[in-house]
Amino acid sequence: MPTLDRITIYPVKSLDGLEVARARVLPGAGLEHDRRWQLIDLEGRAGNAKRLAILHAIRAEFELAGVEAGGCDGAGGWRGADAGNLVTLSVDPAALAARAVPGIERLAALQRETFPLVPGGAGPCGWLAEAVGFGVLLVERAEGGFPDDREAAGPTVIATASLGEVARWFGISLDECRRRFRVNLELGGCDAFWEDTLAIPARPELAPPLADCAADLPADPYAALPPPEPRAFTIGGVGLRATNVCRRCVVPSRDSRTGTVTDLFRDAFEARRARSMRADVDPSAWSHPYRLAVNTVAAGVGGFLAGGDGIVEAATSI
Repeated sequence: MPTLDRITIYPVKSLDGLEVARARVLPGAGLEHDRRWQLIDLEGRAGNAKRLAILHAIRAEFELAGVEAGGCDGAGGWRGADAGNLVTLSVDPAALAARAVPGIERLAALQRETFPLVPGGAGPCGWLAEAVGFGVLLVERAEGGFPDDREAAGPTVIATASLGEVARWFGISLDECRRRFRVNLELGGCDAFWEDTLAIPARPELAPPLADCAADLPADPYAALPPPEPRAFTIGGVGLRATNVCRRCVVPSRDSRTGTVTDLFRDAFEARRARSMRADVDPSAWSHPYRLAVNTVAAGVGGFLAGGDGIVEAATSI
């Protein structure tokens, strides 16, 4: 049975993630603190890495109230619920050396500094404005955050083996692949791309027709039917429902620390992804295979996830 091996939240959208030992699933939403804060410019436009490649050069370390940082193996530290939320920002030396993104020279004078995470123009906004070259504000949505897919705001799910396979395609490390694709929940004990079976299960295979069947019977009576619905499942008792396999943007094509672009990344990804498709999934509705990890919807009242929780497919829809 697959198990939950790793939990990562991304407190400020497009900045670094924080591995945590356990996480609360908010009712009908995602993980608590995941994409809770987002940068916007003074005209209200989102300031994310799709638009601002220079964000790849910024390292962010988080200390969040009531969150036990560290891996699912229990290593880490607990921060009290009344301690406030902090971010420490610094510039990645590798990015300064690579000089791969526009405006990198602005970062050379910035020093490592810790700020409170507060909405508005205070906190880290002055530091970040110097980095990106224009004024920014930090906006906050404590209940639900700022997910890319508002119709499927639950945590994203992937097998660690899937990330490992994609890392092998491009000759990058597993950790680099994690940073590029920014998935919340990693599963162990399953093969690469097993998570696809939750979102796009294939029709059940039929037994071969009997030799004496009437010749006019359809060989596959399921052929005219739509594919099965995405599956409901639980992780440690928390109900989730897969919705689709996540369509990907330009961000995974860049080095997560320098912003250096991998040439023909999407073309190479799509070709290998198509060749790696499992027999027990049905991607016929996809317009393209530039997809990885499963989007979900959280069901019911939410709950808590922790490392080692088992993944169980629900018998009925959640």
